[in-house]
Amino acid sequence: MNKIIGLAVLLLCVCGCAKDDDAIYYPVGNVDIERGDVALEDGKGELVAGSYNEEDYVLDTLAQYPGDPTLGKLTFMIDLKNQLARQEAGGFNGIGKSGLTMSLGYKNGDYPSESQIPVYTSPDVTAAYAVKLRLKGELALAGDEWMIDYIYVQLAGLFQPYPPASFPEVFMCKGGEQPFAAFDSFRRTWTFDITYSRSGLSFSQLYFNLFLNLAGQKREERIRLRIDKESFFEVYKLNEEMN
Repeated sequence: MNKIIGLAVLLLCVCGCAKDDDAIYYPVGNVDIERGDVALEDGKGELVAGSYNEEDYVLDTLAQYPGDPTLGKLTFMIDLKNQLARQEAGGFNGIGKSGLTMSLGYKNGDYPSESQIPVYTSPDVTAAYAVKLRLKGELALAGDEWMIDYIYVQLAGLFQPYPPASFPEVFMCKGGEQPFAAFDSFRRTWTFDITYSRSGLSFSQLYFNLFLNLAGQKREERIRLRIDKESFFEVYKLNEEMN
């Protein structure tokens, strides 16, 4: 694939929806959604789940296109986790290292079941919650025969593989070039540092995913995701007087 054309597609990320016979391509463009009330004040909520890092860690994966790689477009779903928990919580799936799954789901809706597991399941659907998080790191491609069509991070009350801005279940979505991340075309890396702190959220399940769409003409490519130790994830149950 012509590198100049590839870079142009990467940088434009125009909004819209175009289909081909190989996969469905949903350019996202720049998106910056943050819903919920103001950040949680000290003493106004109980920490019910949290995970943290003591050191950086790397997810190094070989992406393999399962069909004809003549015009390959792959969707990757990365369930974002941290390594350690300081607060035991039932229904919390945010402990451990992040995992990566690959899918043609944008074409046929066949998303792996392991990608559709919520990071937190609420034991009290009537409660209000606050979420604080930071996701800092870098995503890189090893070679130059694949390109990133788009990439975005989403926090939502439903599994939402495409970020519909009109859906109230999407609490946070950041994608495109800014303010989500900085792209280095020479190093083929995306460097990001995302923070979110909002209260007054209502959900029965909570999903936290990084979605990545690749395009290329090579059967496989190595993807490297580094999560910095400063990253963390916290869920608070609000005190009843705040509900």
